[in-house]
Amino acid sequence: MSALKRRPSLLGALLWIGLGSLFLLRNFGIGPDFWSMAARYWPILLILLGLGKVIDYYRHKEGVSLRIGEVVGILILLVIGTAITKLSESSISRVFRDMPITIGDSSVRPGQWFGNSYTYTQEATYPLRAAGPIQIENAYGLISVIPGSDGEARVRLKKVVYANEESRAKSIADEIRLEAGPQGIEQTEAPLKVEAEPRPKGKAKTETFVVKTNRDALSSSNYRFNTDMEVFVPKKSDLVVRNSFGEVRVANVDGKLDLSTTHNPLELRDCSGEFVVSNRYAESRLINLTGNVTVDARGHVYLETIKGDVNVRDEYSPVEINDVDGQVTVSNTESSIQLEKITKPVVVEARGTQVRANDLGSTLKVTTNHRRLEVSDVASNVVLESQYSTVSLKDIRGNVDINTNSDRITADDLHGYLKVKGQGSGIRANTVEGPIDIRTTLKDVIVNNFNGACMITNEYADVSLSAGTLDKGEISVKNHNGGIDLFLPEGAPFQIDATARNGRVDSDYAGLQPSQGAGDVGLLKAKQKSGGPKIVLETDYSNIHIRARGGEGDQATKAELNPDVKRPKRVRQVETVR
Repeated sequence: MSALKRRPSLLGALLWIGLGSLFLLRNFGIGPDFWSMAARYWPILLILLGLGKVIDYYRHKEGVSLRIGEVVGILILLVIGTAITKLSESSISRVFRDMPITIGDSSVRPGQWFGNSYTYTQEATYPLRAAGPIQIENAYGLISVIPGSDGEARVRLKKVVYANEESRAKSIADEIRLEAGPQGIEQTEAPLKVEAEPRPKGKAKTETFVVKTNRDALSSSNYRFNTDMEVFVPKKSDLVVRNSFGEVRVANVDGKLDLSTTHNPLELRDCSGEFVVSNRYAESRLINLTGNVTVDARGHVYLETIKGDVNVRDEYSPVEINDVDGQVTVSNTESSIQLEKITKPVVVEARGTQVRANDLGSTLKVTTNHRRLEVSDVASNVVLESQYSTVSLKDIRGNVDINTNSDRITADDLHGYLKVKGQGSGIRANTVEGPIDIRTTLKDVIVNNFNGACMITNEYADVSLSAGTLDKGEISVKNHNGGIDLFLPEGAPFQIDATARNGRVDSDYAGLQPSQGAGDVGLLKAKQKSGGPKIVLETDYSNIHIRARGGEGDQATKAELNPDVKRPKRVRQVETVR
């Protein structure tokens, strides 16, 4: 019988009980900060591990054993413990501790979860002695800017302090102060309104008037607090707002506005001037602005009713732009773009981004890949560069140029020309008034109800054409290892030259009788009435079919009415390599 199974050590159980007790007490605001303790005292775990080995030795008298798993665990503990110590000694620890987490519609920081909160307010008024910009700085709290009286900046500061006792919170709040004054000049307490000192005649000096708190000076004290700032400035003011982990709101201010924040919403509305906005990881809303707008974000961007040019760069979050009287340039990665009611040219760069554009009053240029693109109601030209996408174009009142690779393209109701250059892309075009030039490979090309010249080059897939009228240019189709279907209006004048090498030409159009050329070549050369365009059809290792529109077997007309109608499959001859 094997030796009695030894009982496990109680050391691990006691360790977990101790850690759980520390966390529980801390949740009730009792005891020191656990993470600060871990950063300083983590080597005790190594001491406890050693004590456990000594106890095991005296209990069993078998020597001290050290398994491979324990060695690996000790090494991991050393690495993690050292990293915690280094982080606790750096400014990064403060960022992680105070980083807000969104729950529902509210945002909280881990540092706010422990202890009671106490709120205190402070107000101050500062005279503005120069007509320079006003810079407002804050962190971990709201900045709200609205118009006030001319010649002064009035600040209402709300201090929310997290502490276990009110007396301690009051002591911390007394240390939190406003600082304001021209940049480079310290002025901690605001005087009451005073008359501005007279300046000598000559060129006026432009100064930046800075409003902020003394948070940076308190960073080493490890306090937990928020500072919300409500700032009243002259209506005509140039503003620079810098916030971190706090919300920004600006309304009814006219001037150059440069706003920046992170992790919380930014809202700008009912302003005129020039606008530069930066936000990370939260929503930016810009509404009813007059002036040019530049947005750099990594969060949801929403713009509405803008009179001026718009430039937006965003990543991994949706962009919505509605009702812009100006040019729009937007770049987005791995999300979505929605554009509507824009009067001037639009340029879109969409990497892995779904794009929808509607009601555009000028040109549109799009670069996209791997997602869906839907464009409708465009008053001018559309230029598209796309790959691995599904593209839908509708009601384009200008020309369309497409550079494509492995796309599926549907175009309906085009009033200008259609040019497509690509490979591996399937194309279906319905009702095109201008000339058509399509070059692709490997996928079918279907064109219904065209009225102008039509030139198509394809290979290893079929081409199907259905002409609405025949009075505006030559029709030319060159295919390789793919069939050609051509539907012609009954009674229309034209000249046709169709050649199917290693294939045949069929016709159910009255008066067109194919002939057989030398070898395995199908031919049809004929003239239908006088005048009319020239039609040249060429393919090899497949067949050509000439049909009359509206006649029996006219699948093209059915396809125009219902795009889901499938065309009959035919067996394609494959080129033999010798």
